[in-house]
Amino acid sequence: MELRRLIKNEYFEAIATLAIISMIILGFYTSVQIALGTENFALAVASGSMLPTLNIGDLIIVQRADPAQIRADRLTGDILVFRNPWNPNELIVHRAIKIERKGNHFLVTTLGDNCEGDRDQFSPWNSSLLIGRVIGRIPYLGVLSLIIRSNRALYTLFIAVLVILVIALIFTTIFETKSGDSEEIEEKASSRKLEIIEFIAVNALLLAFFIFSLWGSFSFQKPDTGERMAILGMYQDLGFHKKFCAEAILHYSFFTYRIDCLVCDGIRYGVSTFAWHQLIFLILVAYDIWKIYTFLKIKRNRIDNSESEVL
Repeated sequence: MELRRLIKNEYFEAIATLAIISMIILGFYTSVQIALGTENFALAVASGSMLPTLNIGDLIIVQRADPAQIRADRLTGDILVFRNPWNPNELIVHRAIKIERKGNHFLVTTLGDNCEGDRDQFSPWNSSLLIGRVIGRIPYLGVLSLIIRSNRALYTLFIAVLVILVIALIFTTIFETKSGDSEEIEEKASSRKLEIIEFIAVNALLLAFFIFSLWGSFSFQKPDTGERMAILGMYQDLGFHKKFCAEAILHYSFFTYRIDCLVCDGIRYGVSTFAWHQLIFLILVAYDIWKIYTFLKIKRNRIDNSESEVL
């Protein structure tokens, strides 16, 4: 009896729910680390040395790479993440342009797409410093990381607020469920109005995000360095690429796109980029179908109840 009472306790339910969510997140994080073969599988781009291929604030996805299989070329070479030879705590992301074997290791020469010269100041560096190769980027997600990282107090505040909001949401949901089970819903007309307002608001928000992810543009300064950061939609990103090359070529696929640059030496490969607008469109369609289905189901139940009352 005591165990049953404890399980049904709303505080216990809240703690259990929070623990389950934490375990799911931790499990997902660990699984991705194992799948990509590196602890540093998601990193925020902090400088403009790889513009326009990688924008400041992009979240890059990194996979472990065998140095012997690295493709090195000024145009089509792999984009690598490696440790700064003079400061191992600092990670650098540049394109591999040359690689040669030296005994049991390799010497790698890299250069940023937005840099001039035959190599960067770190090259040639030992392949033991290699973290992995960039296999994709997710626009926008790295911006918050850069802003928070520049101010530790802000980071602590953000985590605290996030935890409080999650706990408050769980408790609110539980209490609403408890009260909903014990009391009948009053003022149905008012409730329907709120549902309509919610439907319109969610659609407007998703549609605005959809439009921004295609044509939007927003720029601001990094708090620590004052360097300009830009959040760009896909077509704005395409236009941004054209400032750095003769022609920008857009390759479109399911949930991703890639922008290559035509430069004097040939076509320089871009990075597979997550297409936010496709995800938002699917969410919008799924949400609308779900709300319309729910509305029709409620309406049908009301008709059935009315008919049964007449009989």
